[in-house]
Amino acid sequence: MRTTFLLAVLFASLAHAEDAAAPPPADAKPPPPADEIKHVLDYFYNGKDRGPALVEIKACLKVDSTGKDANTKNECVEPVTGPVKKDTTVHGWTMWYLPEGANYDDVSLQFIFGNDVRSTIDVKLSTPGRTRTWRSTTASKKGKWTIKVKRGDQERA
Repeated sequence: MRTTFLLAVLFASLAHAEDAAAPPPADAKPPPPADEIKHVLDYFYNGKDRGPALVEIKACLKVDSTGKDANTKNECVEPVTGPVKKDTTVHGWTMWYLPEGANYDDVSLQFIFGNDVRSTIDVKLSTPGRTRTWRSTTASKKGKWTIKVKRGDQERA
């Protein structure tokens, strides 16, 4: 009886080990190449003087600021996809990657109507790693609006 029990435990353990070693799903992406990871790590640990890295900027109608759903917290959940009505609040949503020790207070978002800067709003960045932030304005006129990110007198892409 004791041998049967030991064999059952042994086979159960082996079956579990086989499940754990199963290959990843066919649609799983491989990790980035080592040289890309090295560049990011170097920037994270030694890039404080290089400034913030703008990863993405979007015009959004809705940003999840409630924090209730961890999957969409601080994300642009309704990007602008076409014309917006006059007096609509539009958010300039940005995602950044910041190095350790980061503290940038010279970043701003500009909301531009045609060629005229209608609003400039400061953005303070100090959380290392991925950080998302947004600033808002009301589209007070009908026409083409643009959102730009600036650091000092330099426009960021």
